Amino acid sequence: MKHRYLLVAALMAFAPMASAQNAREKMSVERIEEEKAYAAGIQVALWGRPLLDNVHTLAAALKVNAVGLNYFRKFSDLKTAADKFVNTPNNVSIDAYGAADLTSEPLVLSVPVLNDKRWYIVQIGDYYDQVVYNVGGSKGPEAGLFLITGPDYHGMVPAGMKQIKVRTKLAVVANRVFVNGDADLPNARAVQEGFNLLPLSVFQKNGLNFKLPEKVDYERFVFTPTAPEALQLYDQIGFGMRTFLSASDDFSDPDVGAAQQIGLSVANGFEWQTLDEPTKRGLARAALTADLIIANTYANAAETVNGWRYTMGGGRAGFNYAVRAAFSANLTGANVPEEILYPNTRVDNTGVPLTGEHKYALQFEKGGLPPVSVFWNMSMYDDKEFFIDNDFKRYSIGSTTEGLKTGPDGSVMILIQNERPADTSNWLPAPKGPFNLTMRLYGSQPPILDGSYRLPGIKRMD
Repeated sequence: MKHRYLLVAALMAFAPMASAQNAREKMSVERIEEEKAYAAGIQVALWGRPLLDNVHTLAAALKVNAVGLNYFRKFSDLKTAADKFVNTPNNVSIDAYGAADLTSEPLVLSVPVLNDKRWYIVQIGDYYDQVVYNVGGSKGPEAGLFLITGPDYHGMVPAGMKQIKVRTKLAVVANRVFVNGDADLPNARAVQEGFNLLPLSVFQKNGLNFKLPEKVDYERFVFTPTAPEALQLYDQIGFGMRTFLSASDDFSDPDVGAAQQIGLSVANGFEWQTLDEPTKRGLARAALTADLIIANTYANAAETVNGWRYTMGGGRAGFNYAVRAAFSANLTGANVPEEILYPNTRVDNTGVPLTGEHKYALQFEKGGLPPVSVFWNMSMYDDKEFFIDNDFKRYSIGSTTEGLKTGPDGSVMILIQNERPADTSNWLPAPKGPFNLTMRLYGSQPPILDGSYRLPGIKRMD
């Protein structure tokens, strides 16, 4: 709670209409109301930003069938239709995505016992864009039945199930299963079939013998604005509050309670018609300031070394609302860094933007490969964070790439260029134009997490 009031105080101190000089002047009642709304509006805009982002993400994902509602939507190819919706896709795992609607009942997550040592993870998150629990991952296999419950569930936990409590009425559930190339796809698909998500009532009636619903009602998650354009930010947050939060939050959550002073509540969303003109002016100013805070917070929320940007707050920014908002706006759904960390670079080691007009290399000296407990993988993307098609059909390269070669001195050099080299073992094809690279570090070890290990820069070779 303390940080919230410190933030509001700081924002008021720097507000254009509330400078130290003006604070000594007598303020009119209208001016007081506007400044109060401005201060509260910034706080709510930061706190509620994940609700806004998830409103759009959920509706769009359900519409294109990239996410299943209360069931997994499984993608069993290394480069799938989900790539058109999920930015920064990967091709070292096959994935399944579900939106768990916990409003009326819990959901059951079934995780199989595996006969082979295969990495998998089931990431469970709330709609504040925070990771609640990871099944598997760097902890190793975690087979069994899990009961995912919402904030209003007070029933029994069936015998043999582990409860996972989520504080929003909907939860995000994402399953990833490792695939070691195309030849391994049949084995990975068989493993993926053992992961299931379904309502508790369906499980109690039929066990895991169930049929997926033919249609998904996504329209109830579609936001339709009613407020003036300058206030639509709060209109969207209000819709997110009604969609994702428990009605009890109006009385028990201090952040929700504070939002009521600017017309927001779980019960009624955003009642902008009840606000006076000074309050509306304050909120319109606050929306613009909040966008600046989010953009600048994200720009400064990472450490950049050798051109690689490390964002370590993914999945658990907690009550640092500016950081949480920045991650939600730019990296929705990020996992915690010890599970999956995504350093990204758009420049070479001299700071010049990457482009296929040149040839590059990423060289790991002997003993300098990323210290991870699972594997590492580097993917190439366009400016919208999607894969770039190439005739060689290679979209990433890493520790599991078949035939990856080590040099005589023990180093590993990755070639990044448009022109096909004589030896393609360590080649990551680049387009003719701009591109960026994302390294995925699965199971980051302490040297990565404490900053003592950092990736080498991308070196231009021509």
